[in-house]
Amino acid sequence: MVDNSLPYAQALLSLAQDANLEDAYLNDFEKVEMVFDQNPELHAWLAHPAITAQDKEKLLLDIFGEDVQPTFADFLKIACRHQMSGDLLKIDRNYRALLDEARNVQNVFVQSAAPLDDDQKARLQRALEKKLGGTVRLECSVDPALIAGMKIRTGDAVLDASYQGQLEKMKEQLMKS
Repeated sequence: MVDNSLPYAQALLSLAQDANLEDAYLNDFEKVEMVFDQNPELHAWLAHPAITAQDKEKLLLDIFGEDVQPTFADFLKIACRHQMSGDLLKIDRNYRALLDEARNVQNVFVQSAAPLDDDQKARLQRALEKKLGGTVRLECSVDPALIAGMKIRTGDAVLDASYQGQLEKMKEQLMKS
């Protein structure tokens, strides 16, 4: 299935960059997320084809009108008029990904056998930023099955520096011999 939300995110980012409002639109999307989280039925209502674009537009403007940037409010109107109001969270995700790409920010997911303290996280982040040549946003989680070490995953690569990973490699080598 084609993701029709990407062109909307691209257009909004272009407008944001022209007006230097990238972070303001991020804040506006955070407000949208918060309202959607607090009102799960809203997504279904906005996605429902029997509800008119005018009704969707009116509701979104009633909710967000004065609390968001004027251009973002215009964007909400356009999303309604093009039957994309049910895809606002997809547009949000795409907007964030495009903005991260423009700012050379990479999300890096780290699984470790034990929790990393703040100093370890800071050192790992600095090392990854140096290696990847940009800003790194770390997301850390604990997986005791790793036994020791860690797995580091970026958008396109995985580094398995875990004891479990080493055992798996040794097992594969033994199976081949």
